[in-house]
Amino acid sequence: MLDQELVDQDQESVACNGGDDDLGHPLVYYNFGEKNEVICGYCGKKFFRKKN
Repeated sequence: MLDQELVDQDQESVACNGGDDDLGHPLVYYNFGEKNEVICGYCGKKFFRKKN
């Protein structure tokens, strides 16, 4: 199962490094824009904004 993370509704962006230590990938940032979900292009981790 891929990792998932729930973030605050008002959060505009997220950062992902794929894991701890040397097991991850380069640090990347993603903006939500008008969407409530973004997916990391490196590791596939999904970030969801909480719904009010």
